[in-house]
Amino acid sequence: MFKQVLVAVDGSPTSTRGLKAAIGLASDQRATLTVLHVIDNVASVAYVGDMGYIPADYVDTLLADLRANGRKLLAKAEALARDNGVTAKTLLVESKGQPISDVIVLGTHGRRGLRRVLMGSDAEAVLRESRVPVLLVRAPERAAAARSKAAAPRSRTAVAAQRMREAAYAAIPDRSAE
Repeated sequence: MFKQVLVAVDGSPTSTRGLKAAIGLASDQRATLTVLHVIDNVASVAYVGDMGYIPADYVDTLLADLRANGRKLLAKAEALARDNGVTAKTLLVESKGQPISDVIVLGTHGRRGLRRVLMGSDAEAVLRESRVPVLLVRAPERAAAARSKAAAPRSRTAVAAQRMREAAYAAIPDRSAE
């Protein structure tokens, strides 16, 4: 079904979990895995700029350090994929581009309520803006909680919502024929 799988990594345990799921998906689908690390130059410089005057050399050093850290993360991810028999390409991206995959795999904390309001959700933003399917992989503690909730009796509203999600997923065009 999928020929290309894209997974973003940032070095967190949640992104590592997403990486492992993407490796499994790429292996199962015999797809090429692309591992992506994004450096947001504008946000990085804007954050530093909020502190007052910052010498240009400091900003250059900060961006160079971000790039070096990104290369290390990508090398580790590529090694993990190779150890699991999956061919991986790595991308260090500093700007937005055109879609480069058939599916995006992201690790997510699965925050709800006030924690979500305070911490935000990058995964939700990607999910909302993506033009390709997005597979979200929950953090272990959230996944366990979701399984226990799934076993509990559900209201008619929850059942109807689940059916709507399944219908929406079924409506995603099959890109394997392309």
